[in-house]
Formats: sequence, structure tokens, C-alpha cells
Amino acid sequence: MSRSVQLVVLAVFAASALCLDLDISNQTSIKQAAATIAGGLYEYHDTSSTAGLFNQPEPWFWWLSGAGWTALIDYTAYTNDTTYVSDMHTALSQNLGSNYDFVPAEQSGWEANDDQVYWVYSALTAMEYGFPPLPCKAALNNTIGNCTNSWQAVAVHAFEDFVTRWNLDSQTCGGGLKWQYDPTAKGWTYKNSVSNAGFFQTAARLARYTGNETYSDWATKIWNWSVTSGLVGSGYHVNIASYLHGAAHMSAHTNASIWTAIVNNLLDTATTTFFSPFPNATGIMYEPICEKQAACSTDQSSFKGSLANWMGKTAVLVPSVSQKIMALLGSSAQGAAAGCSGGNGTCGTKWYVGGFDGQVGFGQQLSALDAVLGLLVGDAPELAVLA
Repeated sequence: MSRSVQLVVLAVFAASALCLDLDISNQTSIKQAAATIAGGLYEYHDTSSTAGLFNQPEPWFWWLSGAGWTALIDYTAYTNDTTYVSDMHTALSQNLGSNYDFVPAEQSGWEANDDQVYWVYSALTAMEYGFPPLPCKAALNNTIGNCTNSWQAVAVHAFEDFVTRWNLDSQTCGGGLKWQYDPTAKGWTYKNSVSNAGFFQTAARLARYTGNETYSDWATKIWNWSVTSGLVGSGYHVNIASYLHGAAHMSAHTNASIWTAIVNNLLDTATTTFFSPFPNATGIMYEPICEKQAACSTDQSSFKGSLANWMGKTAVLVPSVSQKIMALLGSSAQGAAAGCSGGNGTCGTKWYVGGFDGQVGFGQQLSALDAVLGLLVGDAPELAVLA
């Protein structure tokens, strides 16, 4: 073994010795682990940026910064730690754009529907948790009649964007959002699941929060189109996380057995697809497309975070699946914490190796934080009340 390889191995073993000790039955332990990992995530914040962005390796993804702020909103709501509130408020405000819908001029030319919706999730989350409102502007005030819930106004503006874009091309495939909304952009010619799942989730969350059946009707329309178009395949194989959380909101909003059945079917497919990579790693989440090969890109390494986040909230919204979800999140969070090196909370990729694997990045940090936060979702004040 060469000297350089020996040093790498020793570094990994040294980091493993400092892995976070998480007791999933103890709220104090969970919150301490979440605080450490959140601190590690915040280390990626580009303090020199005026646009509230997080540093990432190339290729760089704007949408992931939105996902990072959403995770920190969740962290704040679950722990009452207000460390990041001021920066969250500033970052989200800087990315709203002139129409207050997360279409900033700085992202013109490459922002797509799926990129936009990952920032919209932050507004929806702030809306549901009753975060301090944005500064009152005419565009926000005119949307809902007051600025008390400016986050709702932002979400409504984005919803209206998606409706307009759907209607502009409703003849193709019988509906659906295209990946891109700019006709000159590569990807304008096809419709994908992540964009339509984002529209579905936005409509469903607004339906449950406001009680306005216009949103409910659109959520139903988007889901039905996703099935008939083939985006939701046989066995409910699709971009599961986004659809799962949308269906959970519809189940809570309507109390209809059809939506609860959809939640169960999506959850069953998620369980068989994204958990238990090996017989001795039962119930631990992994990314099957790249993780075993140590080949996950920055965005792929973040996908476990989306699934953990929305599974946890689904457990609150649909109590009949809570026990199953919390068992999966418990084993995954424990593995994720074991994969963090301690200190500044740097987290690795593989949650089933019992320690730090040395594969780090913004996506890995975000996923680990979302996994641990999933154990605290019952402490979210507004989501629990509204469920």
C-alpha cells in the first residue's frame, strides 16, 4: 500500500471514530445531531454571494440552493433554533424575481419549471410553518388582499405560472408541463415527471392550506394526467418523493380513500426501490442509480434528502402510514448520522457502512440533515395542527 493511500485510509478511520452518536429515541440527541449537520450544511453558504446561494462543485445547480434553504426552514421549525432565520429571509427574498414567483432575472436562460418549483417549496414550507412574512409589496398584497401571509402569495404566483404554461401547450399529450418554459431552451420539446410532480405538490399544498377547491381540482387533474400520460408507470414507478407528498396533502385535505391508497402505493414502491441495499442493511435508504458504484453527482447525492423530507411529512399527514415511515426514517437517520464525521458535521454518502466513507459534498450534507430532521417532523407546529 502506497504512503498516500495509507494516509487516506487513516483519515477515513479517524473521521469514523468521530461519527455522530444519534439516539433516535431521544429528542435532545436528535436535535443535537440536527444542529451539527445543519451547521455543516451552512458551511457551504457562499457569504460573498448577493443571491443567497450555496457553493457546489461543477455542474452547479441553482435549484439545490432552494432545497438547502427549505431544509433550514424545517430545521428552524422543528428545533426553534433561529440561527439561520435572517439569512434565510434574505436569500429567499433575493431570488423571488420581479413577479414574486422565484423567476429571478439572474437565472434567465436556463431556469426550468423543476428548478423554480424547488424554490417554491421553500415558500410553501414557510407558509405552512407561519414564518415571518416578507416585506409588504404591492404585487404580494394584490394577490391575497394583505401581506400577513406573503409566502402564500409567492406560492400562488408560481401556481399561476404553472397553470399558464400548462394551458399554452395543452394540445400536446393532452396537457402537462414541459421541462423548460423558455421556448429557446434545450428541453422545451418534452414533458417530465419532476416538473409535473412539482406542480401537483404545489396545488395540493395550497388546497389543504387554503381550502380553495380550485387548487384541489388542479391537483386531481395533474395526477390523472400523470397516470394517463405514462409518467406514473405501472407499479407506481415515477419521481416518487414529490408525488408522495402531494398525495399526502390531498389525502389530508379530502379524507378520500383514493388518495390514501395512492399514498400507500407510492410508499410501497419507494420502500422496495430506495431501501435495504443489502440483506444486512435492512430499512436504510440509498440511491440505487449511482450509490453502490460511488458515482453519484451533486444533485443525485441530494435525492435521498427529498425522499426523507417528504416521507416524514407524509407520516404526519397520513397517520395510517406513520409507523412504517418512521421505522424506515429511524434506521436511515441512524445510518446517516454514523456517516458524519462529527466536529463540523461533514457527512458522507453511504448510510449503510457504519461510518464515514469520505464521499462528501453539499448534496450529501443536505440528505443527512433531511434524514435526521424526519425524526422531528411531529414537532412542526403548523403542519401538525393543520393535518
